[in-house]
Amino acid sequence: MFKINSRSAAAATCLLWLACLHNTVQAQQKTGSKKAKPAVVTKVTVTEIKKPVQPPIPLPMPPAEPETNLGYLRVKKAALTAAVSEVEGKHLNELTAVSIDALLQGQAAGMQVTNVSGAPGSGAVTNIRGASTLNAGTLPLYIVDGIPIKTYRFMNPLGKNADNNPLADINPDDIATITVLKDAQATALYGMRGANGVVIITTSGGTAGKTYLDFSAYTGMVSAPKSIPVLNADEYRNYILEKEAARGFSKEEIASGIGRFLLVSTPADQLQRYNNNTNWQDELMERGAYNNYHLKLRGGDAIARYSLSVGYTNQSGVISKSNYERFTARFNLDYKVNRKLTILNTVAYSHAGKKVLDEGNAPETNPLYLATLKSPVLTVWNQDVAGTNLSTVDSADYAGKNNPYAVVNKMKNINSSNRIMAGITGQYVLSRSFTISSGIFADYIRLNETRFRPGAGFMPENEIIRSASENNSSEIMLLNENSLHFSKAFGKHALTAVAGNAFQTTSQRNEFAMAINSPSDEFTSISATDPQLIDSISSYEPDWRLMSFFAGGNYAYKERYLLGANLRADGASRFAPGKRWGYFPSVSAGWLLSAEPFFTARKVVNELKLRVSYGITGNQEVGYTSAWNALVPAIYKSQPGVRLGALGNPDFTWEKTKQLNAGIDVQLWKRIAITADFYSRHTSDLLNYRQLAGTTGFNSYVVNEGAVRNTGVELAVSGKVGKKVFNWQTRLTAAFNKNEILSAPQGQDASVNYGHYQGSAAAGNAVGAFWGYQALGVYRSTAEVQVKNGVNNAVPFQGGDIIFEDVDKNGVIDERDRKVIGNSNPDVYGGFSNTCSYKNFDLTIFFDFALGREVYNAQRAALEAMSNYNNQSVTVLQRWRAEGDVTHMPRFAHDDAAGNARFSSRWIEDGSFWRCKALTIGYNIPAKESRKLFKSARILLSAQNLFTVTSYKGYGPEVGSVTSPVTYSIDYGNVPQLKTFMAGIRLGL
Repeated sequence: MFKINSRSAAAATCLLWLACLHNTVQAQQKTGSKKAKPAVVTKVTVTEIKKPVQPPIPLPMPPAEPETNLGYLRVKKAALTAAVSEVEGKHLNELTAVSIDALLQGQAAGMQVTNVSGAPGSGAVTNIRGASTLNAGTLPLYIVDGIPIKTYRFMNPLGKNADNNPLADINPDDIATITVLKDAQATALYGMRGANGVVIITTSGGTAGKTYLDFSAYTGMVSAPKSIPVLNADEYRNYILEKEAARGFSKEEIASGIGRFLLVSTPADQLQRYNNNTNWQDELMERGAYNNYHLKLRGGDAIARYSLSVGYTNQSGVISKSNYERFTARFNLDYKVNRKLTILNTVAYSHAGKKVLDEGNAPETNPLYLATLKSPVLTVWNQDVAGTNLSTVDSADYAGKNNPYAVVNKMKNINSSNRIMAGITGQYVLSRSFTISSGIFADYIRLNETRFRPGAGFMPENEIIRSASENNSSEIMLLNENSLHFSKAFGKHALTAVAGNAFQTTSQRNEFAMAINSPSDEFTSISATDPQLIDSISSYEPDWRLMSFFAGGNYAYKERYLLGANLRADGASRFAPGKRWGYFPSVSAGWLLSAEPFFTARKVVNELKLRVSYGITGNQEVGYTSAWNALVPAIYKSQPGVRLGALGNPDFTWEKTKQLNAGIDVQLWKRIAITADFYSRHTSDLLNYRQLAGTTGFNSYVVNEGAVRNTGVELAVSGKVGKKVFNWQTRLTAAFNKNEILSAPQGQDASVNYGHYQGSAAAGNAVGAFWGYQALGVYRSTAEVQVKNGVNNAVPFQGGDIIFEDVDKNGVIDERDRKVIGNSNPDVYGGFSNTCSYKNFDLTIFFDFALGREVYNAQRAALEAMSNYNNQSVTVLQRWRAEGDVTHMPRFAHDDAAGNARFSSRWIEDGSFWRCKALTIGYNIPAKESRKLFKSARILLSAQNLFTVTSYKGYGPEVGSVTSPVTYSIDYGNVPQLKTFMAGIRLGL
């Protein structure tokens, strides 16, 4: 019996409920069973008292059960049946990368992130669970505060292979959480956009009751990479003169030819130009800098919560004049109009400017590629007879190579972008179980690019001495989403569900113009050029729409038997009528084994859950007009008209991915969490091109042919040890993926070419497989040659040539002897971090790794070709010179008549690496000290990309390409990931 003294019956009722709850807990503790019956209160006496009542002691609220944000649904972690990875923003905000995708490297199991470049503002190429396409888009769908944002680069950027990365417009300092959706159960609600995975980003919101002002500042120094060893001036002269003599030229012929530039017979007035020892890499590279500042104000009350932030980032690269500058602002407001209606607002603005560097397969304008091949006997500046530098740069050389210094300092290549993202959502509570939501979202981005190629220091291109070009691109996305949410627990059952519809429209505009041969290098823009010198003007205005209906839910019985199901129907305007609608279902089941009464190992195994899911998703990033015939302007007999410019395929559709996932979640000793997933993804109806006869007027048209399979295992392990004084936290992510092309376009050549690179998309190979000749060594003598050369005009092999494997054993080395000589996909990749804290000090070390992958070192292929007048690697000093020589380096041969430099395993290197991504030492100033000025204060020192364990011979083993999934690992001398030393401070005001 309870006796309750209270001033009111209402209070007595409340206390009565607490008494029942108290007795229920006591009964459970005594019996050890969750089935204990609640105590029955048989008598309650309410006595009115006269004395003043003391203020009530606040009762501690039980912690909210953690939930996972799946975009359209929020699901309790214990009831989750999907495969997801979650990353907290605090793990990212002390790294120097400016782009979200680059920051996620090694953070989420199954998310392979390959940095495109170390140039300022660059992003990364991201694959979730392997590459599943040959020609379509591979990036996941990114959603920021409910807004699906543009991630794909604009069409035809002026910078060659430059990375105009839209994800850099999102300030990482604004991020609260990131959820990576990987299996079909998690992504089916995104239908035609979900096949490549979905990344849900939630930015920081306001807080009720208190106001916080947070400020952070970081500044650092960026170190230039180690130079690639090339020949100095004396070595280069000897090499060229020896090579010319080996060609059969006499001393007199050499003196009147290339010798004019090698001090053999150089005219006196040109002596200073060719009497140098220039290290072109040193001329281009310098120490860079990094600065980042962020200010955030957040607060609110029971009615409104807000967050306002501004940020500024400035990066100067290690290539002279390269830089990236960004300003961001974001405002989030949650306003409770009344107890039923809440309005959620978000608006963000960003402005970025960047000096763009050409990278990749741009041999005449890629600075680091040029710097290794440029003759060292030349210098940057024109000189007078006394050797004094003049104010003009030296022109292109006798080998046709542009002046690398002019490429970096005189060529103008600037882009700037402005972006606005905004959304407003109304949430209305219909009842305790039903909530209706309606939102309008927008994403607008405008990119302006200007490029000027001067005459000084450059070789003319097809009689074009100089050129000015400009590209203006803009895109606006508008989205309306409406949904009805249901959540209810009744007895042993719990159900969470959503149903809704969405309509999205996107419009893009691209304008391009180029003028050529302006009077001088001082006229760098089109507007300053004679209109008669306008070479071309074009515009392109695609638009597309997406209409969707979706429904999904999660059901739990006794909180341990779990079911999930989703369905989305998407209709896309980019496909022809009759092919526009697709349906994307998924089902899942889970069993929380640790909640069973018979499970007795709870003291050790706190949680044990099994999951399985299956579903279908799509990839609509296959172009905007592939299903349609396209008309383009044409001139006939001086009269304007139109012609058929592209041949569409009305049967063309999206790529389809079926995915099976099985997973297990384990928690041990309330300290260690383990998640493991096995998956099998089958993608069919690949975007491919079927060749057409020349009489049709077209080279090819698009088809849905081919299939790819990805199978793999993901592992995520985290743990924490320690008490108040000392704590240790560790995290490991690892993924193993096998990629295989199951079928290729019917009757088509499966080879893939990109510059010197050759790949194969044949069935049985992996996406990104290298296809070429297997090099076995160097012939010591001509007598060893047992095969004929079936290519390069059948020039016979001789001593000093490369030994190529005769795959078909017919005694002839030709194209039929090519085979898979490497794979750009890693065997395993992931990340490993450890954080130790002692009192107010903490130390964090984070590694990322990719093992078992190969890279085509195209820069080394040029540096060891020995077929022209370019500078070469120091390794050519070990070349074969005479019969009987034993070496790995073949003979030199001008124009490479025997084809020693053909695409072969000579250039395929092990690109595996284990890198110390970040090492950070921090100190949190004690509260009793900091509160004199600040609520909190933290200072830190950090080293990023501190060291890399690798056998790769280029600038760095991590190379990526935004061009195609099959050209990820091709290195033309891109800027590597750079060592950065940084100091920072974080203040709570």
